[in-house]
Amino acid sequence: MQQHVFTIAKICSHYGVEHAVICPGSRSAPLVFAFTQNKKIKCYSVIDERSAAFMAMGMAQQLQKPVVLICTSGTACLNFFPAIAEAFYQKIPLLIISADRPPELLNQQDGQMIMQKGVFGKHVLGSHELLCYEHDKIDYQLTEKIVTKALQETMQNSGYGPVHINAPFSEPLYNLNSLVSIPKLHLLNELQIPPLASAHLFQQEMINAWLKSHRRMLIVGQLPVSEKLKIVLETLQNQDDVVIIADVVSNQHQSANVPLFDSILQFVSWHELKDLQPDFIISIGGPLVSKSLKSWLKTQKPAFHFRIQRAADLVDTYNNVTHFIRSGELEFLEAFAERNRFRQTFMKPYAADWKMYTKKVTTAINNFVEKEIWCEPAVVQHLLNAIPEKSQLQLSNSSVVRYASWLGLTHKELQVYGNRGTSGIDGVISTAIGSARIQMQTTVTLLTGDLSLFYDRNAFWQQELPLNLRIIVLNNRGGNIFEWIDGPSDHPDELNYFTTPQQQSVKLLTQQYGINYFICNNFNDLGSILWHFYKPQDQMAILELPFFNAENVENIKLFKNMKVL
Repeated sequence: MQQHVFTIAKICSHYGVEHAVICPGSRSAPLVFAFTQNKKIKCYSVIDERSAAFMAMGMAQQLQKPVVLICTSGTACLNFFPAIAEAFYQKIPLLIISADRPPELLNQQDGQMIMQKGVFGKHVLGSHELLCYEHDKIDYQLTEKIVTKALQETMQNSGYGPVHINAPFSEPLYNLNSLVSIPKLHLLNELQIPPLASAHLFQQEMINAWLKSHRRMLIVGQLPVSEKLKIVLETLQNQDDVVIIADVVSNQHQSANVPLFDSILQFVSWHELKDLQPDFIISIGGPLVSKSLKSWLKTQKPAFHFRIQRAADLVDTYNNVTHFIRSGELEFLEAFAERNRFRQTFMKPYAADWKMYTKKVTTAINNFVEKEIWCEPAVVQHLLNAIPEKSQLQLSNSSVVRYASWLGLTHKELQVYGNRGTSGIDGVISTAIGSARIQMQTTVTLLTGDLSLFYDRNAFWQQELPLNLRIIVLNNRGGNIFEWIDGPSDHPDELNYFTTPQQQSVKLLTQQYGINYFICNNFNDLGSILWHFYKPQDQMAILELPFFNAENVENIKLFKNMKVL
């Protein structure tokens, strides 16, 4: 067996890698030996590669440092691809190591071989291949150099992300002799990641623009938790000429002073909002959930729009960026605040106007919810109120994350995450499991739909499941978002091809995997059931909330088309 695999694990542990998710296989046996025998790295065995990759991503999402993901040769690594794409766009550090057969066997009709080198294309920040050495000709320093570079790339200054190492191995794969012969490594004390260039020149330009403006808007997209950023934004919360809009997965919803912006833009005529057009925008973070906000911003032509980001390629979602600043968001805003102290030069009630609409929207939503009609938006409002303080909320895609965006999260000290890099449903259960494995002392709630649950059911195919995870399933039996969004609902004859009707049983799924099961279909019992649901459990718990589809869809439409006076 090629002993340089032990160099790989040793380098990873030296640079702070603490977790490795391993998928079963034979060609990857050398990597299994190397990582499981390294006492500084905790290893997890997950059978399904797609689930394993999303679980590793969920772990790295919480840690904000690399998690190693290992698979055998052949099509195994292709099953990693959905999670790798999500990690790429969500900027989550992953180190993928795919075992492979010797390169001379490629395309020679040998078993379990595909073209693995560079297989992830532009969806990784780096792609490397180790050499397949003869037993007595191993270049340990070259292996060390490649792995160190790969780890650097997962956390480079342009943003975190996935990096791939393809590792071909010749047989024998299970020979553990001569482990003691591994030479001493030439390790650096820390990864050498150079900082971005200073952006001081732009700070004065932005200060000048700030002083010229009186309708200032700061937009925060998807970001990990940052208490330091929260402190900076809180200096702006009470300024009447500044509006802070924080996306539902920005982890800055407590810093926002217009918490229900999505509902305002959804329920209030844009003609009424013509006086709320910003003349100055700062945008930071990843993508936004709110389609209404994105559509509205694309109609705006502010005099100044400063986009601050680490990545070199400009993100101009709304086609109105006037100044591109390549910098760390926190570092730049801290320096800007220190120099400018966010001086308020006008007393025009820009934020106050938005807050007036917030009160109107809040009243309309409360009036709808208080009717206690058993439909998804009304139930989700109750669920958001019941989630424990200082816990974590994972939001599935499709309708669930939209409800949370419309209803708001202002009353909770919540960490909020969702797979909004590519916005797929294919790995939300696995991601939540990965997150819960890291946040073992915190309750993690996943709010999801039935399709996301069943699509990723292999996530439960593990020896142990985290006891701190609670999964709440809105079961409308098959993708009913397509029955109320514009487009598909206008074509009833083809609706079955947009939706996914299903008759799967949540209860049977919980029995199969040893998960505690709860069910509720009315408001009278919901509070009591949620109380028991959130009590400490001897197993992971799932709460099923079934909905009668026709009635549910009609009430969703009433909510979505609600008029605010």
